[in-house]
Amino acid sequence: MILFNARFALLLLALIAGDIANAQDRERPERPIPGRARADPGKVAATDIAFARAARDDGQWTAFREYAAPGAVMHGDEGPFDAATFLLARPDPAEAVRWMPNSVWSSCDGTIAVSFGRTAQPDGTVGSYVTVWQRASGRAGEYRWIYDSGTPDHPQPAPLPPVTTPDADTIVVTEITSIEARTADCGAPADLSMDGLSAQPATAQTGGGVARDGTLRWRWEQHGPGRHRVVVDWIRDGAWAEALAFDVPDS
Repeated sequence: MILFNARFALLLLALIAGDIANAQDRERPERPIPGRARADPGKVAATDIAFARAARDDGQWTAFREYAAPGAVMHGDEGPFDAATFLLARPDPAEAVRWMPNSVWSSCDGTIAVSFGRTAQPDGTVGSYVTVWQRASGRAGEYRWIYDSGTPDHPQPAPLPPVTTPDADTIVVTEITSIEARTADCGAPADLSMDGLSAQPATAQTGGGVARDGTLRWRWEQHGPGRHRVVVDWIRDGAWAEALAFDVPDS
């Protein structure tokens, strides 16, 4: 178990997010396509981290409003609902939910990206979340979230033993993990077979979107009250592959 000053930890996380790539992607040199915007999954991770910090510093719903794209939705028990209406003048809780991404998937052109990570409620409940990000126009390529969903773990893991720290600005880090940030292959999806795309259930309500270049697709599936799924497909190694299948609840 390691004690970190919060300011040092945030600097460390920013450095991690600024140069995130796994060994597989380092071995795969990017071949930029002339005239096409480049993906920046590290920037998406850094934005998610900044979003989480703003929730702690400025207030949870204040941060959600600040980082939301027009038309953003949040997924509730009955399905997605308009975030702007929900967040309008909503008071911030005394303590915000904490979260941290551990994976980011981006389309080749960077227009759409998805982050997935872990959450911690003020009462100690832990869980997972997924956020879909869209590159904003006219804002120097900044990312804003367009979809958000999360769920607590079922069952909850055993609680950590209490730790007394000497400074209120000190956080306890039990493990430092890297953030995997990956980019879809740059190619011509229209020339690819639909084989490999996750099957879409006929009985569920669905919605979602696709990146401008067609190299990443995401969708939500509502399977009944309190039950939904988020699926992300992308172009990898020249074919469609499933990047994420996130079930709510997770059991």
